Amino acid sequence: MARLDSAHEHITAGLGIAREVGNRHVEALGLLGLGMVCRDLGRLREAAAHLELAISRSAVLSWWDDGPALQTLGWVYWELGRLADGLDVLGPWVTPDGRRGYRNARARMVGAVARINIELGRQDEGLEQAERAYAMFKYPGRPWIQSSILNTLAAAHRHLAHFDRSLEADTQALALARKARFRRAEADSILGLSLTHRQLGHHDEAHRHAEQVLRLARAYGFRVVEGQALTVLCGTAESKSAYATAVSLGREALAIHRETGHRLGEARTLVALARALQKTDNAAAEPMRQQALNIFSAAGVPPKGYKDLDW
Repeated sequence: MARLDSAHEHITAGLGIAREVGNRHVEALGLLGLGMVCRDLGRLREAAAHLELAISRSAVLSWWDDGPALQTLGWVYWELGRLADGLDVLGPWVTPDGRRGYRNARARMVGAVARINIELGRQDEGLEQAERAYAMFKYPGRPWIQSSILNTLAAAHRHLAHFDRSLEADTQALALARKARFRRAEADSILGLSLTHRQLGHHDEAHRHAEQVLRLARAYGFRVVEGQALTVLCGTAESKSAYATAVSLGREALAIHRETGHRLGEARTLVALARALQKTDNAAAEPMRQQALNIFSAAGVPPKGYKDLDW
């Protein structure tokens, strides 16, 4: 956490200097850096604002590559539940014959679009795009990018109930993330393993992996991931009839998701909480379930996706 806060402080100071001297290029890079750091800190609304401003600079800096800002903004929009906005921003970049930007940046964008389509219930399309993103990636010197794309591929397989392939992709992603010592990618990979084990009914494995994610997230300040891990732990506690523990974990996760703006995580946590509360306070369960359905409906998630809302 201290490192991310320190990075935010230093980038903000550098951005101020760039603006004072009128260096638009350094200003754009500073906005990009702030957007990336804010995303990891779970300050998603701030991240979106910084990245949108960085991208707007491309109108006056025609030689500036805004690909990294666009690809990060796509992921932020996904986490904010702004799925249509994500498709609008990235759509022109990810057509099969698209030639804008660097190949690996476009691979990340295709991966972000795949994530959004998976969320929207377009599982086959999401899988095709995730496979295309993985095939596009060509630079092994950046294993954390490859790890992120593999996580997306794993998510597509998980939604299609290809559980062996999902576990294989997340395991590969985890190895790459650890090789790169890229902690956010490591946390995302372990979270994916936890989610797949939960879908398989392996609640002890899901719990063990979620606890690992929680430790990593808290050690490095990844607030969105912390909330996701707590949501999984809420679900595993409910599966073991530890309802009071499940409600406590779920309420903690809900507070984090609302703080960060992670609307999709908020909806999943509301459903997980509703399941736990059904056993102890059914009157409180139904309003939570309805809140979750309202969030997902507003984001464009179709009813057929509701069965997966708890993760």
